[in-house]
Amino acid sequence: MRTLLLTAIAITSFLMSASTWAVNQNETAVTSDSVDVVAYFCKNDTLEYTYTYEDTKIKGTDTTTNLVASGRFRLVVLDSTATGYRIQYTPLEIDDAQYLHSTNGANEHTSDKDAFMRTILDLINKNTSNTPIVFTTNEMGQIEHIENWKSVSSDIVNVVSSVLDEVCKSIPQSSEIINREYIINLVKQKYSTEQQLIENYNEGFTQLFTLHGLRFASGATTVEDEGEGEESPSTIQIAAYNFDPDDEDRDDFDPDYQVVMQSTTELEGEAIKELVGSILGVFMKQNDKTESVTKSLNDTQDFDNATMSITDGYECYYWTNGWPSEIMHFNYTEITAPEQPSQARIKTKSFECVYRSCFNFMR
Repeated sequence: MRTLLLTAIAITSFLMSASTWAVNQNETAVTSDSVDVVAYFCKNDTLEYTYTYEDTKIKGTDTTTNLVASGRFRLVVLDSTATGYRIQYTPLEIDDAQYLHSTNGANEHTSDKDAFMRTILDLINKNTSNTPIVFTTNEMGQIEHIENWKSVSSDIVNVVSSVLDEVCKSIPQSSEIINREYIINLVKQKYSTEQQLIENYNEGFTQLFTLHGLRFASGATTVEDEGEGEESPSTIQIAAYNFDPDDEDRDDFDPDYQVVMQSTTELEGEAIKELVGSILGVFMKQNDKTESVTKSLNDTQDFDNATMSITDGYECYYWTNGWPSEIMHFNYTEITAPEQPSQARIKTKSFECVYRSCFNFMR
């Protein structure tokens, strides 16, 4: 069952993409002992960010790129003290998802998929509260508390429930395969406490504060992680650089420092089967249809000599006051197998500051 290779990519790419592994060539790096991601925010600091979520599939020489969602939000510092900050997150807009399929450079609109995904987006807009999220951080900028976390968690569960209902309504056969109640309960458990919400909420503002409070050695570093227990070995790469503030080509909106980090894991043969099988077991009901899929997975020889590479990481740019200029989370999963075209999936979530009004000295 050769389609299992593509299925493996689709269901594992969210776990752990590829990005430029180098200093931005438009910036000049300066030598220093460390790069510190620290917040120096002020009361009434106001910034607006756009975000873009993209999903790209590559099969041989064919590439399909989907712009999943895009939008804009605002952050305002409500209070600044010696021990931390109180910040309000307000969603401003969510743009229509655009699904463009590019094959060898040619764009084709897929009206059926467009219509279905617009329906999904409408459900998300309808079920997501526009109430601002108020959160607090410590003095470093690490998120510590979401004041209205219960309503945020409830919104997430409502969105997931509505989307699953729409999927089952639009594709009747899916109700025989998708374990709806299990998935909803899984989401409820995932966001059942405030700390879980902070750790798992992967949409919007939380990614801007992912690295706050961390110190990185200046320069490029590679670490081999052997993994513990059932964890697979991985290679971790980190590059951190301060940019020269006296560079004559810089302007006030250029970032002051950069941190790029990624982890790459290689899997082969049976390890790929085990990973795909464990995920299928979570999201699928146990019946005759799903058992046949599981049997096909176990029997297929597609994975016997296959190699899966999973790369996950962040590319981040900051101003000297600790506000992010740009953040990109990337996830790249590729499977190669003998006598088959390589297949890959790239997921990126990009955030870019498009407006800022800060009240402390920038440079």
